[in-house]
Amino acid sequence: MRLPDFVVIGAAKAGTTSLHALLDRHPDIFMPRVKEPEFFARDDRYAAGVEAYAAGFAEARADQTVGEASTIYSLSPLFGQTAARMKEHLPQAKLIYVMRDPVARAYSYYVQILKNYQNVTGDRAVHRSFEEFVLPEPHSTAAPREKAFSTANAHLPDVPELCLAGSEYVQQIAAYRAHFDADRFLFLKFEDFVTDRAGVVRQVTDFLGLAPLADAVFEEASVTRNVSKAHFNALEETVTLDGMRKRAGPLWALRQAVPTPLREMLRRQAVRRSPAPTAHIPPPMQDETRALLRTRFAAQIPELERLTGLTFAEWDL
Repeated sequence: MRLPDFVVIGAAKAGTTSLHALLDRHPDIFMPRVKEPEFFARDDRYAAGVEAYAAGFAEARADQTVGEASTIYSLSPLFGQTAARMKEHLPQAKLIYVMRDPVARAYSYYVQILKNYQNVTGDRAVHRSFEEFVLPEPHSTAAPREKAFSTANAHLPDVPELCLAGSEYVQQIAAYRAHFDADRFLFLKFEDFVTDRAGVVRQVTDFLGLAPLADAVFEEASVTRNVSKAHFNALEETVTLDGMRKRAGPLWALRQAVPTPLREMLRRQAVRRSPAPTAHIPPPMQDETRALLRTRFAAQIPELERLTGLTFAEWDL
């Protein structure tokens, strides 16, 4: 069986989708068609057996380095067996961990869950605030699970720590250090990846003992992936046009008589001038919540710097 030589273990909303896309362009790296196999974390997939997991890497050439990226792997203790299972099946694996400002990452994860709900259910409303996801008291009276989670996220527990556990970097690293030696880890920062993708990917290929990724890959179109802003912008336009359609009534059909270039120009102008709908947009984090989380995560920075050898001044916690 072919099994991964390296695993990107997280963190969610820290650029791992874009990193996966870039590594997939390397001729000496094989990444599976499914971006997040989630085998070691999810009991349902682990129960299917390692042979089922290995099938995702069967197409890899013998001379390729095999990897995968599943951000659910850094959600300890919500998926508490992950590191032990990985050690059992991938004892020599190299682990890549990308970290982001923990407060911004937690909120971005909340937005991702809402985006998944809207995409799968077709319900454009936002039924829970960030506070109703992460603070115990608001969570206890929040809208029910079926109004916040899609079937695609059925495996995620509906608990206040869901959005926060992925930002507990010290805790996540400790879960893996109980099973893997320090030299098996490469620690990266999302903020560095945003400003210098080529440099960060070079760190990855050096860590894996591979030649650098060709410069031409970085010169092509942007590989930014999984950006929630695009989803909500498109949804805003859809909601606005739906409102215009209802107000126009039977006259809406007359737009087909207008030449396409002119019709598109008029559509764009009308969308810009219409009041922006907000019911589908996640509310911002409250200032009190931000202050609470900044205090929580700031206390962990000294230990995180000791474990990773990195500095995190740009997080300004």
